[in-house]
Amino acid sequence: MAIFKFIYLSCKRATFLMSKKEEGKLTPLEKLQLKLHLNICDFCTRFQKQTNFFSKNSMHLHDHTDVKLSEQKKEEIRSLLKD
Repeated sequence: MAIFKFIYLSCKRATFLMSKKEEGKLTPLEKLQLKLHLNICDFCTRFQKQTNFFSKNSMHLHDHTDVKLSEQKKEEIRSLLKD
């Protein structure tokens, strides 16, 4: 039972670690904890997919404020939000 307390993460802590992971600052233990949590938590897995999508696609927006999203990108966003 002690190992469970050592490995267990709340969803709040998991989302914090996802943000920290974006900066590349996870310890090996945190990586393990997050991986195990994502294996059992569908909500956090969905949150991570959505966050990764928005992070990846928003990097270039500050240079192109007059550009509109394509219908394909809009559909990708809708699909991610439905999951």
